[in-house]
Amino acid sequence: MSTLTGQPNLTLIKSSRDLEGYFQRFSKKPEARKIGLEAEFLGVDALTGKSLIFQGSCGLEAILGRFAKRFSYTLLKDQNALIGVQAPDGTVVGFEPGGQLELSAPPVQTIFEVERQLQKFFDQLRTFRCECQEVRWLSVGIHPFSRLDEITWIPKTRYRILAEFLSTRGKLSHHMMKRTATNQINFDYTSEEDAMEAMRVAFGITSIVSAVFAHGSFSEGKPNGFASERLHIWNQTAPERSGLLVRFTHEGATFQDYLDYVLDVPMIFAVRESKWIPMNGLPFRRFIQDGYQGLSATLSDFELHLSTMFPEVRFKQYMEIRGMDAQRPQFISSLAAFWKGILYDQKARAEAWKRVRNFSDEERLVLHHEIPLKGLQAVVQGKPINFLAAELVSIAREGLQRQSRTKEEDESVFLLPIEQRLASSQKSPAEILLHEWQTDLGKDKLRLMDFLSI
Repeated sequence: MSTLTGQPNLTLIKSSRDLEGYFQRFSKKPEARKIGLEAEFLGVDALTGKSLIFQGSCGLEAILGRFAKRFSYTLLKDQNALIGVQAPDGTVVGFEPGGQLELSAPPVQTIFEVERQLQKFFDQLRTFRCECQEVRWLSVGIHPFSRLDEITWIPKTRYRILAEFLSTRGKLSHHMMKRTATNQINFDYTSEEDAMEAMRVAFGITSIVSAVFAHGSFSEGKPNGFASERLHIWNQTAPERSGLLVRFTHEGATFQDYLDYVLDVPMIFAVRESKWIPMNGLPFRRFIQDGYQGLSATLSDFELHLSTMFPEVRFKQYMEIRGMDAQRPQFISSLAAFWKGILYDQKARAEAWKRVRNFSDEERLVLHHEIPLKGLQAVVQGKPINFLAAELVSIAREGLQRQSRTKEEDESVFLLPIEQRLASSQKSPAEILLHEWQTDLGKDKLRLMDFLSI
């Protein structure tokens, strides 16, 4: 949920027209397009599986401080509380509201580089575990053992204001902030047309992809009845700023349409001289027109506001794909590979859209709300989506193969585990987790932590 690390841009916005062309300026040449990974991990007590507290000698703050010293990261603080660290290469490791540890890696060009970024980070955590035996880091979409009231808040001013604001906009909003974990992938675009087509396709298939990578079937120490409890929770959180925006599956949508959407969403906060100021739900469009308590809108305010949009796909200075549960460590790169195969290959993008273009808005929304419970068993237009899911993975593989310059650089190898899983069992990671819990793991929480851990 964003850690501010740069200097504010105090350019005044005097009219909404000043923002026209904002997204266009971040277009890239095709050969300059990159992929950025954000991945969240749950820190738990190695014996109980319960969420770690923030303070204390074995708390999250102390652990991150020792981690930063061990690997020469710079400390990032909020009112003297350590809330993140930054490496010289731009890698940021910070805390989400419930103590989830988020890796924000610098953008790279290939999935092989994404995998190397992950392995470097995993190696650091594994090395550090020798100095911190009481902690395990898990990668799964929902906290497997702790209840909401057992997870402490990270003392970050942004999160305090956000928690208060969202508490009135969805009964599960605090569950979203404290219990969930996700993998997010960021993509560049070459033009407005390219960006809006990519967004249309991404919104069109994201529900199906959420089912392919559903990994939220176990929480509070037992099966929870969901394929993705994380997605169920998000479906109950702040509908004006999250979820499936079906309007952007309509052909002809523009950057101006997305800008208009953003301008009409209520603001949560602004920052002045490092102080966070609640904005009490003032729409950004009105903030530009009228100001607020002596404040005038700046470009930094707008960019901060962009970071509080939480739909399944969103624009900042790039396009961010948000709708997937955190995967087991060996499958995170598979998720990045899937989306790169679709979004960075024109033929794959067209083929993917062909599979979902005839869905109505209502069918898209119904499917999106069925996925959390039914996963790959959900039905659209009378047909199970598991076959459609397999087709999309195959399309992504072909897209990656066309992007590869040599056989040695064939990124489609990262999709092989997913293709094999869909071909052999048609099961999501959520179903596999439950099967393992009942069989090989013997309903043993320590074995389950081994299964999910870095």
